[in-house]
Amino acid sequence: MSQSLDFGAILEGLYPYRRTTQSHRALPGEPLDRAAILAEVTGMASAEDEMGDRGLVSGSLYSGDHDHYGFLGEVFSLFSHANVLQRDMYPSATKFEGEIIAMTSDLLHGTGVGVITSGGSESLITALYAYREKARETRGVTAPNVVLPRTAHVALEKGAHWMNIEVRHAPLTDAYVADVAAMADLVDDNTIALVGSAANYAHGLIDPIEEIAALAQERGIGMHVDGCLGGWLLPWVERLGYAVPLWDFRVPGVTSISADTHKYGYALKGSSVLLYRDKDLRRHQYFTSSDWPGGLYISPGLAGSRSGGLIASTWAALLATGESGYLAAADDIMRTAVAIRDGIRERIPQLEVIGDPTFLIAVKAAGDPQDPQDPNGLDMYLVNDALIEQGWRMNALQLPPALHFCVTRPNTADGVAESFVGALEKAVAYAVAHRGEPASSGALYGFGGQPQGQQTLQVLMSGYLDAMHEVAPDLPAV
Repeated sequence: MSQSLDFGAILEGLYPYRRTTQSHRALPGEPLDRAAILAEVTGMASAEDEMGDRGLVSGSLYSGDHDHYGFLGEVFSLFSHANVLQRDMYPSATKFEGEIIAMTSDLLHGTGVGVITSGGSESLITALYAYREKARETRGVTAPNVVLPRTAHVALEKGAHWMNIEVRHAPLTDAYVADVAAMADLVDDNTIALVGSAANYAHGLIDPIEEIAALAQERGIGMHVDGCLGGWLLPWVERLGYAVPLWDFRVPGVTSISADTHKYGYALKGSSVLLYRDKDLRRHQYFTSSDWPGGLYISPGLAGSRSGGLIASTWAALLATGESGYLAAADDIMRTAVAIRDGIRERIPQLEVIGDPTFLIAVKAAGDPQDPQDPNGLDMYLVNDALIEQGWRMNALQLPPALHFCVTRPNTADGVAESFVGALEKAVAYAVAHRGEPASSGALYGFGGQPQGQQTLQVLMSGYLDAMHEVAPDLPAV
């Protein structure tokens, strides 16, 4: 699909406050008034929450309950200054951390062995590290590779890049899940682990975990399940009676699972749990040093200092929600997701729902966008443009071009599902009427829509990252 880049719009999207607030390039000579600082950030927060609070955002905001956020903020504030490295000063961290791991493990039928990380990416990268180290120590593997489906989360590729692990991508079946026979062909003596998703980010589908785990057992290697997205929701969906294939530690051969408490666990951002089947595999992620002049050093993972606030507030989130709270939320989410899925299938023939989803609905064009004679060959980014114009923020995908709606609690409000299907009907009509025109939106992870031929794209993406870490440029002179 052809796309145009509106750099002015991109700039405004990154730096909207340069027109209304002062940009700070150096510390102020004197402290600023605290009330003024609070007023400024309160205004930002209120404006930025407005779209999500109305249920118009896919994913991102999993709870949406500001009273819940306020409660967690109170707990956080009591331990925000605490460094959990210093357990002699803050032994509460051991209680919080151990109980978070235990509750997550109980939910996923594990053995109680795990660690806390800062999010899904760290959990995935840490698991890769543990498998690499175990393979090196027990099998002498020096040129490691990992085999995973094309839809596995890209954080695994990031970790593999950092740790010099070869990534071998297996294709998908016609049902858009991992092709296990293809995975088997990619495994060799240097394979450290297999990976499957429950559910994957792109399409919300659960890979055939039992088959992948059986392959891992047959080849004598580990198998990680990326449950970062679905780990704290799918157990409740299963209890509600929906069809969910086995994917957790009930499956022999599954040796580790990641599950983000800051998603459907309704904790504050910055918390995930990485579970292992046994302590031996977990020990391979540890780092210890006994000969540093600063003293004996022990670290469970990548992070050194960590705030006790996040651990305490995560613990509080799990206790304050409880089984009944998670079940009620899952029930609302699934009713909404089913309404959206069925509404698309019944009312919008130009779109195809990808696979057999649960809580995340991905759609692509029912026809071939490259065939000008195909009436259903829609440009999905034109569809996204029209949704953005109507106030919606979806996640844009590629390979194939698609959009997904990850249903969270704010989306379960009355009328949101029906409003979305209606907006999508209008967006499809817009894409049909404007076929052949360049779209403004694209498939940039973490944004509602921005840029989309490889080398040039890589330069643009790096430039975008640069801009994200710089002070707003000066406004042009009037």
